[in-house]
Order: sequence, then structure tokens, then C-alpha cells
Amino acid sequence: MTTPLTLRAWTDRPELVRPFIIATGARTHQPVLHVEVSDGHHVGRGQATGVSYRGETPDGLLEQLNICGGTLPADMTRDALAETLPAGGARSALDAALWELEAARSGTTVAALIGVNPKPVESAFTIVLDAPETMAEQARGENWRPLLKVKLGGSPELEAQRMRAVAKASGQARRVIDANAGWTPEQLVELAPLAAELGYELLEQPLTAGTEGEAEDALRNAATHLPLCADESLQTLDDLDALDGLYQAVNIKLDKCGGLTAALAIRDAARARGLSVFVGCMVAPTIALAPAHLLAQGADYADLDGPFWFPDEPATLTGDGLFDVIAPDVWGGGTHA
Repeated sequence: MTTPLTLRAWTDRPELVRPFIIATGARTHQPVLHVEVSDGHHVGRGQATGVSYRGETPDGLLEQLNICGGTLPADMTRDALAETLPAGGARSALDAALWELEAARSGTTVAALIGVNPKPVESAFTIVLDAPETMAEQARGENWRPLLKVKLGGSPELEAQRMRAVAKASGQARRVIDANAGWTPEQLVELAPLAAELGYELLEQPLTAGTEGEAEDALRNAATHLPLCADESLQTLDDLDALDGLYQAVNIKLDKCGGLTAALAIRDAARARGLSVFVGCMVAPTIALAPAHLLAQGADYADLDGPFWFPDEPATLTGDGLFDVIAPDVWGGGTHA
């Protein structure tokens, strides 16, 4: 009889290096789900934090995995996993572990399995939501980076001031906006031209997901000024059809779609439709982000600053601010049991 795979899963709650503040709330700690899968000789690893606006928490993800009783079928595949768990953080972490286990068994790396030669990635650094002058101070301190992602969506009367303040303080850094579904259609029509005038390159998820039908005119108007990117409106591959003509880019996050396997399919389908690809992340440590770093090879935009919100993570920047290649012994090559 073939020996089942051993599954270990647990959570912890590390403190962030500074508060992470967006339109939907603030946090000083970020719980994390950790997963290991072993065949007795090799170990594959994964991490996830879940999608909070969908009600996911690492403890809830752990409960999903505990149903497995600490084992998986010896012949468990990523395709079978997609039939077993719904899209979300639990499947993402386990998908990553299965990728790495396969690489370890094959004596190679996940990068080689998916056919990429990893290079440093131009990753956005997040300017968190705050008063205009405080956001400008953040931008001034980080304007040596190649790309800044500016969080908006709170206190509507301050949005234009925030946009102007950050633009003035950003130096030569390129800038994109993430409104975190916090604008109304009226705000979108008003602020999209200003965003373009101030040199912002992209506007991510301005409106509440699911309201596109009633706000189609506002979305099409805004898109004449700068590209719009779907984030909350794009959870899985099945959501692409509803976005046609309304967004020009999609933000792919592993925890949303259920891991690297699903993310690769979304990327290919988005490219086939002529959409730009933005690889995003949750606030999560390096092992959670490592598959996304591979996905981001050749992407139009990436926001992979999750590990840099945690102390003592094995993620590094190059001298010019790029997110450096993650070594296979950190994630991608597997370990020995």
C-alpha cells in the first residue's frame, strides 16, 4: 500500500514593522497559516493569510485543512486539490506545498517546472492611507523606489489632496492608485482625470465589486483617462467574462484564486484577452509570496511588498529597489524530511 502524504498545518501571529492602513481598516499584527506536505523523504511548504474581505482568517483556513486529518492521498495532484478545496488561502498554501514537493522529488525547482528563469521584480511599495501630509511624508521617504502603490478610499473630501500630496513628494518614482473599492461612480468620474493629470499610471478597483453593471458608464469614462485594474472584482478565472470592456488590467493574487496553479491559468487567459497583468499579494511572509514572485516574471505590474511588512524575513531588495530573486532553499526547491 502506498503511504499517504503527511500534512502539517499551524498558525502564528507575527507583529508588523508598522501599522498597515487601508480603506477597510488597520492592523498591527498579521496571522499566517503555515503548511508542510511530506512524502517521508521530501517536504513542500506553503503559507497564506487568506482574503479578509471574504471572511477568511488563518485560523479558519487551518480548520479547512484539519478536515484532512493530517494526511493526503499519496497521489494527490494540484488538479485534484482544486476539486477538494474552494479557491482561497487554504488551497493556495497547499497548492504551493505540492508544487515544491514535486520540485524536490524531481531534483529541480518550481521555477524550472513552470519554465521561468527568475530575475528581480519591480515591485510596488505601499503608501498606506492617512492624512495627505502624512502620506506625502511616506512617499518622500520611499521615492527612491521604482514604483509606489498609493492606498486611497477613505474620507472622500481628502482624496484629491492625497493624490496631489503624494504626486508632489514622489520624485521620479512611478505611481499607481489602489482605491480598495472605496469610491462612488461620481468620485470615479471626478478623480480619474485628476489621477491621469498627476501622472498616476493605473487605477485599481475604484468601485465595489459587483456594481460594474450599474456603473458601466463611469468605468468607461474613467478608462479614457487611465487604465483600470480589477482586483476584488476578479477572484477566479470564472470572473473574467464579466469584466470585458470595463477593465484593462487584472490583479491576480494567490490567496484569491487558490494558488499558483489557478493563477497561471488566469494570467494566460488575461493575456489572450489583451489585458495587462498585475500580480498582487496579501500582507504575507516570503514563502507565501515566493510563488507570486515567479508569476510576476514578465508581468506588467507587481505589488509584492508583503514580506517587507514583517521583521527578519529572507526577502531582499537590489540596490535599485527591485525585489530580488528568492533562493530555492527559501522556497521553490523543497527540503528533506
